[in-house]
Amino acid sequence: MTDTKIIYRILDAKSGEMVGSYSRAYHDESEFPTAEAARNANVHGIFRNRYKYRIAKYRVTYELLDGDVKDDSDACTTPLQ
Repeated sequence: MTDTKIIYRILDAKSGEMVGSYSRAYHDESEFPTAEAARNANVHGIFRNRYKYRIAKYRVTYELLDGDVKDDSDACTTPLQ
């Protein structure tokens, strides 16, 4: 099963590196649903500066490789009854 979507990321105009925006959910956000959402990601409006920041558009494809991956933590759990 595959799923494709369009996302937008904020890039530093000089270096081309991706820039995250610290969110109210206490983590850096790096993918946005629209270019406008990316530009307005910071409450202070710093990403509206088109000379310092660019907005890049990506097509991202997710492909399900394994729907039930086992890892070391699985050895410590018991099935629910």
